[in-house]
Amino acid sequence: MASYIYELPFGRNRQFVKEGVLSYIIGGFKTSGVYTFASGRPFTVSSGGSIANTLDAFGAVAATPNLVGAPHIVGNVDCWYFVAKNGSCALAPSLSDAYQLQSPGFLGNVGRNTLRGPHTNVFDFALMRDFPIHESISLQFRWEVFNLTNTVQFGQPSNNFSSGSAGKITSLAGDPRVMQLALRLAF
Repeated sequence: MASYIYELPFGRNRQFVKEGVLSYIIGGFKTSGVYTFASGRPFTVSSGGSIANTLDAFGAVAATPNLVGAPHIVGNVDCWYFVAKNGSCALAPSLSDAYQLQSPGFLGNVGRNTLRGPHTNVFDFALMRDFPIHESISLQFRWEVFNLTNTVQFGQPSNNFSSGSAGKITSLAGDPRVMQLALRLAF
């Protein structure tokens, strides 16, 4: 994560446009931003509901399949990790399943949080200006843009290995670009 605050060099007592009407119009602005990049969140591949129910009818035990090969991250929204049962994974025909469903009533050997989902890449931006009203009173105008680049933030892929949609991403983890205008009175 990286952040900044920068006072723009326009207006009275600044480097550019120091006087005149234009100095009052474009002067006194500040900008700020926050850039966030994070690797994908970890998740665990599970065996699915019917096998898990044979272990624990209340769902407290998470059934995992057996690991029989190396997992392959394809990185596609329709096929994040390779599962032969998922028809969208046909784009990677040379790969084979890294998992195998265990017999009902038995635990698999897949470890917890062994795969990672999509990464986060977001830039939030703000432009603001203070208007002094009195010695101790000021009004601040703010224009804030969250996810300025409108980058899609994908959610976690389906982790149910017994499902035909295993490895498919069907949700978003973040919002699209959102803008807001605000006035803040400080006294």
